[in-house]
Amino acid sequence: MKLYADRPVRATNQVLGDLLVLGWIALWVWAGFRLHDLVQGLAAPGEQAEEAGRTLQRSLGDAAGNVADVPFAGDALRTPFDEGSGAGRDLAEAAQSYQDAVAKLAMLAGVLIAVAPIVIVLALWLPRRLSWVASASAAQRLLRSGGDVAEDLFALRALAARPLPELARTSRRTGDLMEGWRQRDRDIVATLARLELDDLGLRAPAR
Repeated sequence: MKLYADRPVRATNQVLGDLLVLGWIALWVWAGFRLHDLVQGLAAPGEQAEEAGRTLQRSLGDAAGNVADVPFAGDALRTPFDEGSGAGRDLAEAAQSYQDAVAKLAMLAGVLIAVAPIVIVLALWLPRRLSWVASASAAQRLLRSGGDVAEDLFALRALAARPLPELARTSRRTGDLMEGWRQRDRDIVATLARLELDDLGLRAPAR
């Protein structure tokens, strides 16, 4: 697999582009974690309220158990303590529900703030990058096979795909490209092949 071009300038641009994308991803992942922690901090009052509710539930529950032993009036005396213990339990459960809601919000906010910018950049960068890797890898395999067939194929692709102004400039320097290709002029074929390989940032093998 060919990941980077042979030409130094093209290869440098590719490396810098990859590093920028990785840096962008790292930045937004960090921002996602940071936002998650900030939103999660909103759960602190809920934690305190839950602890207070649990403490109230335990304290009044213990008191209710103690007054229950009072002869004749025990049941009547423990009723307010039981109700207070139940209120403490309800407070703790409500506080726990609040913390759960904050945790879900923190996770959602963190994921959204990280994923959206990353997906946008990958949607713009990744298809072009993968397309180049596929094309360059295929070209490299053809170059390794050697022979005139690979050179002819690159020359034909250049005639079909290179911009007309570029072909016109090359034709003025080297002669009629189409006629040279038809006549299998090796210099013309090599020139056309180099045009296609230069576009990929690859070097033609030594002839």
